[in-house]
Parts: sequence; C-alpha cells; structure tokens
Amino acid sequence: MAAPEKVFVALPAEAKSGRSTLSWALGHFRATVIVVTHVHVPPQMIPVMGVKFHASKLNPEQVSLFRMAERDKVDKQLDHYVNQCLRMKMKCEKLVIENENVVDGLVELINLHGVTKLVISAAPDRNYSRKMDKPASRTATEIMQRADPSCKIWFVCKERLICTSGVEVEIAPGHTPFIPDTGHDALQLTLHQEQDDNNESELGFYDEIKEACKAADNLMMRALRESYRRQKADEEVVSSLQKAKEYEELYLEEVKKRKELEEALLRASEEIAQLKQERDLPKNDQNTTMEEQKEVISDNLILEASGQIIKPLQEYLDHDENCVREPETLLIQRKLAASFSPSSVMQSPFDEDCCIPSYLICPILQEVMREPCIASDGFTYETDAIRSWLDGGRRVSPITGQPIVHQQLIPNLSLRSVIQDHARRNQYSFS
Repeated sequence: MAAPEKVFVALPAEAKSGRSTLSWALGHFRATVIVVTHVHVPPQMIPVMGVKFHASKLNPEQVSLFRMAERDKVDKQLDHYVNQCLRMKMKCEKLVIENENVVDGLVELINLHGVTKLVISAAPDRNYSRKMDKPASRTATEIMQRADPSCKIWFVCKERLICTSGVEVEIAPGHTPFIPDTGHDALQLTLHQEQDDNNESELGFYDEIKEACKAADNLMMRALRESYRRQKADEEVVSSLQKAKEYEELYLEEVKKRKELEEALLRASEEIAQLKQERDLPKNDQNTTMEEQKEVISDNLILEASGQIIKPLQEYLDHDENCVREPETLLIQRKLAASFSPSSVMQSPFDEDCCIPSYLICPILQEVMREPCIASDGFTYETDAIRSWLDGGRRVSPITGQPIVHQQLIPNLSLRSVIQDHARRNQYSFS
C-alpha cells in the first residue's frame, strides 16, 4: 500500500494569522496528510530586566535558555493548527525548523524533504483584494522565485487561491510532447521586473531599519549607563545611611558620658563649696575646740587608761584593710584613738596644737590626703588608695557599698589647695 501523499502548509506561529490558509488546504486536500510547517527564527534581542539586549552581548547560556523557552512557546501555539485538523478529521503532522531567514528555511525544507506540494499565504488577510493575482508579501514572492520548479506551490489569501507556481504534479499516462508556455514566460519576466523595483525599495527600507537599529543600540547603551549610575547612587545612599547611624550612636554615647561627667563635677562643686564654708568658720570656734581637746588629752585618768585601751582599739582598726566601713564609724574610731592616745602615739604629721578637719582625711587610709581625687560615687579619696581599691577587683564604693558606675577619677584640685593651705598655716609638711 502506497504511503499517503503529504501537503506541506507553511504557517506562522500565531493561529489567528494562519487559520484561513490552513482552512483552504483542509478543504482542497482531503485524502492527504497535512504537514503543519513553521520556520522558527531565533530571537536576536533578549530581554533582561525590562531592557532588550542583542544576543552577541549576553552570556551564551542565557541566550540559549531564552531561545529554548521561545521554541517551546511556538510548539504550543502550533498545537492550535493540529487541533483544527483533528476537528476536520484530517491526518496531521507538525514540522518546525530553525533558520535565521524564513525564505531560506522554506527553500531548504523543499530541498531536504522533497516537497512537491506547498501551500503558503500570498499576503496577510487584511491586504486581500479581488484584483490580487500574484503574491503581495516579500516572503511569498521570494519563494516563488527560489523554490524548486518540481514543487507545486499554491498562494492563498483569505481562503481564496491567488495563483500557483511550479509544474503540475498530476501527469497524464504516456509521454506528452513539451509545449512551451509563452504567456507564462511573459508573466515570469514581468514578475522579475517588478521584483527588481521591489528590491530597490526594500534596500531603502533596509537602510532605514539599519539606522533604526543603530539608534536603538545607542539608546540601549545610554540605558545601561543610566542604570549603572543609579545603582551606584543607591549604594552610596545606603552607605551614607549606615555611616549616619554609626555617628548617631557615637553621639548618643558621648552625650551620656558628658552627662555623667557633669553630674560628677556638680557633686565636686558642692563638696568644694562645703569645704570653703568650713574653712571660713570663725577662728574662735577652732580655738575653743583645740582647748577642749587639750583638756581631754591632759586628763590624768584618761592618760592612765590610754595604755589599756589604745592598743586593742588600734589592732581592731588595722584588722582588715580591705573591709568597707561606714564613714560615721571611721570618724568615731579615729576620734577615740585621738582622745585616748598621747601625741607621741599618733602617726600623724600634726602636733598637739593642730586640729585636722575630717574632710582632709582619706576614708580608706585614715590619713591626710596628699593627692585627693573624686570617684564615681561622689566621695573624695587618696588617689593611690582608691586606685589600689579598684585594681584589687572591688567594684563597690568604700563608703556606701553601692556599685561603682565607672573607674574614672577626677583630681580634686580645690581640696588639694585647702590641704596645702592648712599645712602652711599649721607649719607642717608631708613626709
């Protein structure tokens, strides 16, 4: 049994544009196999982030993936033609080839597959006219000129036959002498002349298209430069915001430290004011206090008991240098030691006539301060004593027992001046 004859129908990918051409073929070739033929032109402009780039300027892998996706889309569009054939109960096949030019692809298809019957659109349906007697589209015209003469081609527009080309396929039995067709030759000559005119106009169109492509390339390069500039600007904005945030954090930290220092200076100012008030007390009150202390020290009974009391009291005071005492307890203990001890027993640079104010004595060493400084708890200590206290791992105030905020020490210059002035007025010096 002979294989069924095949009729190739060249159709575009859009079913709306090629539906009328396929309908004409289905109505005129009933006992054949319809081969839906399409020449797929790989896209040269590849869209990337909303901008189209030429395939030569992109990664080959990216171009291949995009073209593969486009090929799958074309295959799905051609399925509409296959369904149209199946509805007419016609056998149908689908053939897709790739070529950079549609005409070259169809000519190659005719030569490779030995196509003898081809149906193609003479022009878009919207350009149909009753006076149309030849192909109006450039593709159909070139196919008529370049196709193998053994291939019979039907040119159709809006389900109407416009013209044919090539030799008749059905040949009567026996040998028939060849009769030249002068009318056909004249028609071909006229077609060639018209084609030359069309070629000249097409060359003009080609130059215009070339100029348009060049302008499009320039616009694309400008778009790329603008995109790169905007990207750099966005990066600079983000970097500036990060730096501004860092500077804000540093500023807040600096404000916090400044506030702490201002509070410490305020406490120091209050303490200095208090010292000045005590220093400006009437001298008569100081003399009265000194006389009272001399009377107490000169009492014979206390001198006799001092030998029994001062020793255990002194041992109690020196029991633990690292313990934290309340300021009132320290002051009472020192007064007791001073009251029950003769001047020869006291380890002090002052003589009997010297009255030592309590604010000149270090709470830790219980000695007159030489280099007074203010700690974060607001109290004044001997610099070496409080530093040794902090270096020993103690993070609480020696006076209050509360946690120490920071380890910064502020020299108490005003108190140091008071101590030096007191030493000069009482005519003593530090050893």
